[in-house]
Amino acid sequence: MQTKEYDLIIVGGGVSGLYLAYLAQQKNISLCLIDHQQTLGMKWRIAGGAMGNMTNRTIDSNHYISHTPKEAKKLLQSLFKTFQTDNVISFIHSLGIGIEERDFGQIFCNQPVKYLIDSLIKQLNSVDLYLGEKIHSYHYEENDNTKIYSIQLATQKIIGKKLVIATGSAAYPQVGATDFALRLASKWGHTFSPFSSALSPMLCDNDFPLLGLEGISCNVRMKTQINGTDYKDPCGIRSLLFTHKGISGPAVLVMSCFWQEHAKVFIDFLPEDNLLEKMHDTSNGKKILKNLILPLLPDRLAYKLIPQDLLNKKVAELSKKERQKICDNIHNFCFIPNKLDALKKAEAAKGGISIKEISLNLESILHKNLFFAGECLDITGLLGGYNIHFALACAKRIAERI
Repeated sequence: MQTKEYDLIIVGGGVSGLYLAYLAQQKNISLCLIDHQQTLGMKWRIAGGAMGNMTNRTIDSNHYISHTPKEAKKLLQSLFKTFQTDNVISFIHSLGIGIEERDFGQIFCNQPVKYLIDSLIKQLNSVDLYLGEKIHSYHYEENDNTKIYSIQLATQKIIGKKLVIATGSAAYPQVGATDFALRLASKWGHTFSPFSSALSPMLCDNDFPLLGLEGISCNVRMKTQINGTDYKDPCGIRSLLFTHKGISGPAVLVMSCFWQEHAKVFIDFLPEDNLLEKMHDTSNGKKILKNLILPLLPDRLAYKLIPQDLLNKKVAELSKKERQKICDNIHNFCFIPNKLDALKKAEAAKGGISIKEISLNLESILHKNLFFAGECLDITGLLGGYNIHFALACAKRIAERI
């Protein structure tokens, strides 16, 4: 069996792995990239509706979650001190791709992201690629206090002085996502939080009062409450989409990052209006309640939210208690989702390798010259280009240290 030695082994051909290979080859070192898929960047190719939501105008730690928030914030602040939005834009332009800026500061490629990825791959002239290769085993050997990392493929043994694990999370297994990073990290002594759905639709029980509204979309403000603490989308108002199983859309995907089982979720269906003020306005007193509210909401949603016995009452005839009930239904609708949709429907995953065991250089504190990058770490970005930015920032930091 053939053995080949490298200065650097990268496992995982997603955002972090490809960008790191691109940067590391400029350092005059021998390196290889291993991926179990024949096509590199499979998940990246479908990101942002295949247009690649690459970064955001607002890059800070407030747009990320972790099971160890203190350590995660420290790492993110360190990464973003030297790698901000303009760094990503410059990288995109360097590959001959333009950008398009959308709502909430989201920055996309101005053509399908596959062109950026293919352009990037073409520049990996001095990187040995092992594609469609299953890793049969992995271990390290210590020699004079130096670890040598070994990856066993079907017909080849790969040995490296430095090893980077950039295999992502288990979200969206249809494109080859796995929990390989967690298995390797656990075998080598690291702790982790299991992967679970994030940026995912919320599924509701059959008694959810808003079932049957599939296809309706509206702008909302959402929050969830966990142990008395409110968790809100830092971007505020986003769109919600009703589905035949529950709710989805950008507002819901963000809330799924915070939500925990059995936690309450609150929706303000009129985030830019004050319904109580409208009902107190004497000029609206003679209006029938439904005629006041129907212009403000999709009809089918309004009829679900307005108490049926109050629909045809004049606004002036409503008691204080009735007005408050209506406002609570519309401005503070409360329910408990059944669960989040499965990992195969999630755009990202919560969980990953504990940040407590990773240095600011993304090196394992247990094993010298072992690095972890991107979504395999216990840091998850909210909707808006934050996960790709984090993955790129990880690659840049590691490239500076190898």
